[in-house]
Amino acid sequence: MARIGMPRKWVFVCINERPAEHPRPSCIRNGSADLFEAIREETGRLGLVDVKVVASGCLEPCMVGPAIYVAPDDVWYGGVTVDDVPTICEQHLAGDEPVEFLRIGRPEFELSPLAGRTDLPPGMIPPA
Repeated sequence: MARIGMPRKWVFVCINERPAEHPRPSCIRNGSADLFEAIREETGRLGLVDVKVVASGCLEPCMVGPAIYVAPDDVWYGGVTVDDVPTICEQHLAGDEPVEFLRIGRPEFELSPLAGRTDLPPGMIPPA
């Protein structure tokens, strides 16, 4: 019988949902719930019992969601689709090689739906 201890990797999948009128997109509206389930199924199929897949609240790079964070590798992915799941699971989670074409970094975190809107007071969310 296999023993499961402390995970080797953690995969956080944003499933945050915002009101439709909010200027920032919601990962869940971009398919992250299906993505979360697909990653869980694929890690199980591959026997990756040392990888823990976790549904997460907002991870912040909303403009390029769905967003995924893999720890302790400190790898961020954005714009991930269910079609990308086998590659992520086989190449990164099993093979320890991040999927470069899906990686995101600081520039994606700094994207804002309010860029160029100097007419709004601080903290104000514009109407949709």
